[in-house]
Amino acid sequence: MFKFMDAARVKPARSNNPPSEVDRLSSLQDCLILQIFLNLPTKDVVQTSALSTRWTTLWKDVPGPDLDNEDFYISETFVSFVDNFLERNHGLSIHRFKLKYDSFYFEEPAGLINGWFDTAARLKVEHLDFSNSFSEWDPMMNPTVLYTCSNLVSLRLVGMGLPNPERVSLPSLKTLVLILIEFTNKWALENSISKCPVLENFCFERSYDDGIPILRVHSKSLLTFMHDAGYHEDYDEDDRFVEIDAPMLKYLKISDDRTSSFIIKSPPSVVEADIDTVFNLTSERRLGIANEISDDRSSSFIIKSPPSVVEADIDTVFNLTSERSLGIANEVQKREMVRDFLVGISKVKDMSISSSALEVIYDYSRYVQLPVFRNLYTLRVRFDSYMWEMLPVFLEVCLNLKTLVVGTYENPKMVDHTVIARPWNLLSSLEYVDI
Repeated sequence: MFKFMDAARVKPARSNNPPSEVDRLSSLQDCLILQIFLNLPTKDVVQTSALSTRWTTLWKDVPGPDLDNEDFYISETFVSFVDNFLERNHGLSIHRFKLKYDSFYFEEPAGLINGWFDTAARLKVEHLDFSNSFSEWDPMMNPTVLYTCSNLVSLRLVGMGLPNPERVSLPSLKTLVLILIEFTNKWALENSISKCPVLENFCFERSYDDGIPILRVHSKSLLTFMHDAGYHEDYDEDDRFVEIDAPMLKYLKISDDRTSSFIIKSPPSVVEADIDTVFNLTSERRLGIANEISDDRSSSFIIKSPPSVVEADIDTVFNLTSERSLGIANEVQKREMVRDFLVGISKVKDMSISSSALEVIYDYSRYVQLPVFRNLYTLRVRFDSYMWEMLPVFLEVCLNLKTLVVGTYENPKMVDHTVIARPWNLLSSLEYVDI
């Protein structure tokens, strides 16, 4: 339910139609009509004035615009429309402020957007949604009010740069959505999240150069976390890390081939998870480590019936270069990280997983025993139509699985018929299988 802060702006319903010609639209209370309008783009709301004479100017009372500058032939008209709305609501409160624009058409986009932010904050906006469709966005110069808007409940930003805030205070913010945002300070986002005491939902769709090599998500109130970094073949940035410390987390979604490490602290009771990550491992860099021991040329020394050696002088690198030695250490560390990640989500009840993530788990299982997913009741697997034989390895640790859905990315409910030939008697707990 939407709430309206100013009862004075809501007019009582009146109808001048004869009793035989009931205008049901005009008989609706203004507060109900405005609630409907609040869910529509402003362009559509304005067009409703043709439905009833009483609605000719009613759209002006909607406590929040939803505008797209593509709906205006001239960018100056778009700017003027927004400015007029803010001026018309001077001294009132607005529920929502949603703008989609292309900063390429603005002479000074940073100053313009900052001004709108400032005004919206003074009008005690609750839901703010700004989306910049221009691919080369300009950094925002001084959006300090954005970080100190006490009434803000939800914030969605797309395609812009954000500087490091001097002060952050967002006591009412519950939903934060950041899409393709560039940060001038690598700690800005972490600091902002920590100053949102009631944050419940955080969605972060990252650009490849967003300026955050390490992201720590520390929140005692967070219920939903979605992290999407996509996949880029030309990605050449240093390893990125994500640390999640959210004991109340219930839903976790990861779609990310570029982040090297996901660390889950204070393992939450995650109810649902959607995992699609290979922890920045290429197909050639999966978790396998060759069993190599040697002198500078030999790769293996085998000692059977170990003697009681009193003294030894060992000078060998087991046929490993310095780079290879370092690589093995990194691989061992990577396996430990994957183990800790799986333990962190092992209490999940509902999981969706990609075949690439399943491949990492399969490789990992060759070295260390997988944790038991005792609470997992529903599993959905998205295959790339190959290596389906990895699935039974994971099923062995899903002791109480009841629902299994196997599909491909092209059709989530279809998979190669050879999967059906696999004996599915691994799990006596299964009640429903969709292949």
